Amino acid sequence: MPIFEYKCLKCETTFEHLVLPTIDEPAACPKCRAKGKNLEQMISMFSTKNEYATARQRAWVQKESKNMQYEQHQAEKRHAHDHD
Repeated sequence: MPIFEYKCLKCETTFEHLVLPTIDEPAACPKCRAKGKNLEQMISMFSTKNEYATARQRAWVQKESKNMQYEQHQAEKRHAHDHD
C-alpha cells in the first residue's frame, strides 16, 4: 500500500496519506482540511542515519518536485489548449 506525501498550499503543512485499495478516500490536510488542487503531491524521501546521504536525497527531492510541478503545469496547459 503506497504512502504519498503532500504539501498543503493553504497552510504549508506537509503530511503523509496512506492509500488503501479498498477505500477511495482523497487526501486532506490534517490541519486545515484542504483537498484537491490545494494539495501538492511530493516525492517522499527515504530514511537514513547518514546526514550526507539525507542532504543529497533532500536536494534531489526538491529538484524532482519542481520538475513534477512543471510537467503537471505543462500537461494542464496542453489539456486546456486541446479543449479550446
